[in-house]
Amino acid sequence: MYTASYPYPLFNGFVYRNNRPINQPAFHSHSQYEIYYFHSGKCSYLLGDKVIDLVPGDFILMNGMTPHCPRTDLNVEYVRSNFLFDPSFIQILEEKPRNINLLKPFQVLRNHHLRLDGERKTEMEQLLERINNLYRKNDLFSYHKLRLAFIELLLLIYEMCQEEMAKQEELPQEKERTVQNILSFIESRYTESIHLEQLEAELHMSKYYLARLFREVTGQTIFTYLYQRRINQAKMLFMLDQGQSVTQVGYLVGFKHPAHFSRLFKQQVGMTPDQYRKSIK
Repeated sequence: MYTASYPYPLFNGFVYRNNRPINQPAFHSHSQYEIYYFHSGKCSYLLGDKVIDLVPGDFILMNGMTPHCPRTDLNVEYVRSNFLFDPSFIQILEEKPRNINLLKPFQVLRNHHLRLDGERKTEMEQLLERINNLYRKNDLFSYHKLRLAFIELLLLIYEMCQEEMAKQEELPQEKERTVQNILSFIESRYTESIHLEQLEAELHMSKYYLARLFREVTGQTIFTYLYQRRINQAKMLFMLDQGQSVTQVGYLVGFKHPAHFSRLFKQQVGMTPDQYRKSIK
């Protein structure tokens, strides 16, 4: 393991092709940015309100503050690489490009999932291997090569995220701010009964305008998003505590009628809540 500080450590943490089992996954968060790469195994990654079923070549960048945790099958070897680094570290790199903000993907997208294949997958894996080889050495030349290799990794991430960042920047700020306010309102109350009249009173805008704006910006209705949020939370609860009944979980995430919960769950997931719960045992 690389231990030298010439003149300061590069990462808060780095592991390459880590295959240590995770027996008791738990949500966690941290102030550092995180770069995560999935090599192999069977893993559902829980990130905020999302559940990502990973395949080899999947790549996730995270701002760290969003609660996250992997849920793995202990019968299948789980192999991953990840970095933790302090954003302020990038600011003192002399080699960083002058006209590119290397932290922009983390700042704009906050948390972002990419599925790499073909040449991109090969390029990423070769770069991770090179970083690991340099990280394990303990001399000044390797240290500076490691700095350059890490900048290359951040540039690769920037390049892969350009299209998604451009989409975010195309949204007029006022519209984006209003949609963010709607999302924040839903996030704070999704387990309760929500009506458009509540949003209207909270944001002091017509409920018809809010509904139209949300669909324009996100491509889905407010209630479609609300139900997706509840179903994602239900999947997490099933993963974290398989002893809870379908009725219990449905009620906890905001569904007052089990039949409605089961119907929407099957529409989104492709199986009933009970079938899903059994499938993850």
